[in-house]
Amino acid sequence: MKKLLICCLFGNTAQSLAKKMQHAADARGMRLLISAVGLDNFASVAPAFDAFLVAPHIQYKLEELRAEIGEGKPITVIESYPFASLDGEKVLEFVLENMPELVA
Repeated sequence: MKKLLICCLFGNTAQSLAKKMQHAADARGMRLLISAVGLDNFASVAPAFDAFLVAPHIQYKLEELRAEIGEGKPITVIESYPFASLDGEKVLEFVLENMPELVA
């Protein structure tokens, strides 16, 4: 099972989005575990994950987060509208398009 971590400033919005994405992934029969964390706890939990999504409002931290996870693990910024609207289905589609290694 692959693991995806969503990071936002405090983790609250990311947690709501992760729940909706997990529901959508489960409905599709995908073997994917989706979790969320706030920026302050990212470094401590990141080693346990395979890929990462970053909230648009903290995209300025992308290079810093990339340095924390090292090379070889995908990390990208979520599009603003699907994140803000907590559209789990749309963000899951974004993941499938941008991180095919998660479902391979």
